[in-house]
Amino acid sequence: MRKLLVLAFTVLTVGATANMALAATTIPWTGQGGESLPCSSGGHWVLTGKGITSATMTVNGVTYTMVQSGKGSFSADSNGSLDAGTTASASYEGTVANGNPQFVLSHCAAGGGYPDPYGS
Repeated sequence: MRKLLVLAFTVLTVGATANMALAATTIPWTGQGGESLPCSSGGHWVLTGKGITSATMTVNGVTYTMVQSGKGSFSADSNGSLDAGTTASASYEGTVANGNPQFVLSHCAAGGGYPDPYGS
């Protein structure tokens, strides 16, 4: 019986440790790249931080899988209009080496900028 309790405790401890290792870190978008706004058809977003192993982003309530696009960076495109009221965040797994990941709106999607009302 004692061996069974020790085994059960060990399994629970290992399971809890594995869950802690898989916990994602979420960072909010704080406006970096906002000078591109408004965007009518979505945008291209970039998350940087060496040591990230996987990432997703949520833009205006829609979640997108980010793909690795270079050493330490992940990117994805969002759909739909973006403006000053846009909410976005990125969640990642891994350990960021410099401890300072960045989540930015790189640019509007192709054809995604609103037309200039002054025709310039």
